[in-house]
Amino acid sequence: MKIKITPKTVTVVLLSLMVLSVGLYMVERSVDFFNSEFAKNESDFRGYIVVLFARLFMIAGWLAIILSLFFRGHFKDIEKPKTDILELNEKLEKLEKKRFSTKP
Repeated sequence: MKIKITPKTVTVVLLSLMVLSVGLYMVERSVDFFNSEFAKNESDFRGYIVVLFARLFMIAGWLAIILSLFFRGHFKDIEKPKTDILELNEKLEKLEKKRFSTKP
């Protein structure tokens, strides 16, 4: 079985690795917290919950940004912006040459 490497496949693999690595890190930190003496203190537990939800919302935000860009087609042709800028630069150079060559 041969897997085709497409931009969609690469994006899915990278997103999966990102979510998996951050998720495993959060699980590890949670286990460390609950095995420590700080887990018995209610104020430390509240701080832990705040940090946990802040990280979850940050991950959700990054995923939302990446997925929205992906579904809008920003990763389909990554060379297009470069060629557009080069074409615009060539047009500007032609206009400048034309403007300076017509002055007396």
